Amino acid sequence: MCSLLGLIVTSSTTEEITYVRPSLYPKQEDALFNEARYSIVEASTKAGKTVGCLAWIVEQAALKGGPNRNFWWVAPVYPVTKIAFRRLKAYLPEGMFESNESEVWVKLANGSVIWFKSGDKPDSLFGEDVYGAVIDEATRVKAESWHAIRSTLTATQAPIRIIGNVKGSRNWAYKLARKAESGADGFHYAKLTVWDAVEAGIFPAEEAEDAKALLPDAVFRELYLAEAADQGDRFFNVDVIGIVEGLPDDVKVCRVWDFAITDAGDAVDPDWTAGVKLASDGKRVFIVDVVRRRERPDQITALVKATAVADGTTCAQIIEEEKGAAGAMMVELFKRLLRTTEGTGRVIPAKVTGDKATRAFHFAADTNDGNVYLVKGEWNEVFLEEMDDFPLGDHDDQVDAAAHGYNYLKPSSRPRVRWL
Repeated sequence: MCSLLGLIVTSSTTEEITYVRPSLYPKQEDALFNEARYSIVEASTKAGKTVGCLAWIVEQAALKGGPNRNFWWVAPVYPVTKIAFRRLKAYLPEGMFESNESEVWVKLANGSVIWFKSGDKPDSLFGEDVYGAVIDEATRVKAESWHAIRSTLTATQAPIRIIGNVKGSRNWAYKLARKAESGADGFHYAKLTVWDAVEAGIFPAEEAEDAKALLPDAVFRELYLAEAADQGDRFFNVDVIGIVEGLPDDVKVCRVWDFAITDAGDAVDPDWTAGVKLASDGKRVFIVDVVRRRERPDQITALVKATAVADGTTCAQIIEEEKGAAGAMMVELFKRLLRTTEGTGRVIPAKVTGDKATRAFHFAADTNDGNVYLVKGEWNEVFLEEMDDFPLGDHDDQVDAAAHGYNYLKPSSRPRVRWL
């Protein structure tokens, strides 16, 4: 019996199992099957990184595993990691493995267990001893999850493969890739582009040309050429943003709320509610604090109330008023809530026209001129990553809220906004 990809071959007349590595194209094989403990692969979409890593982790589990030895596949969220889980089950021959749908694992005939995990909650990743790991879509995985996964490899001194598209230049995976590319000891670096996949015959050339013609150049370079867009192509030049310890005297302060009423499990990667606090001394603008949650409506209401109390009476709470009755009702809800809550600033509704990039234009221009600063905080890196990706990133909740706040604090720069 032979698996679809030739991962395992077993004789029908004996109990012997013979491992056979599947056929991979040369660059794909070299990227993953090497002696380095840390192999970093920046790759085009559909360049074979997932199939290659499934082959790699099965080989690790088959040849270096055994009863109760754990191997991990970690992706940003469960719906993504389950894609690899389903593929592996399809690739392995029947009778050669067990699987558990609820706990999302595959056990091989030698007792090794390959677990498919989500990196959405870093605290859930500590504690285990892991004998080999893959981080899939690494540029979308939280840095804290990488730290947790690395800790599980300490006792075993096990290898790891880190794969994904390029997505900006501020995330931990991009920085680690640069370390690998520089030739650091114990690291191996590889890049798999769409043209590598075309040459290998696994990706149609006409599809690559179509993507190149239709997508913005910066997007095509990241998704298909594994190249971070030049800073000149980016909306915000995050490299010029300074980090300060505190605020000057006599500043005007506000906090802007961008709402997304979603639980973390509502979608593959749902939007966030973001509350961004800003201050200005008339020339400079400071991003003071960010709260960011994925919660139910009642929890978001409680968050706004508690945050407004902490901000105090001098900090206006700005609520974007969406079109229609629902937007007006949302504003009225928070007006009533904070009107009856002692120690909070006034609620200011804002009706805004134009798209998010238009609203952020003057904010970006002032940022790129060096007039925007962040007050030092744990939220800084995630905020900067979102700015770096804007407006093409997966999320823009923090940046959109910050743009609203900037337009309120520096009225001479604001686009068409009606503050009521």
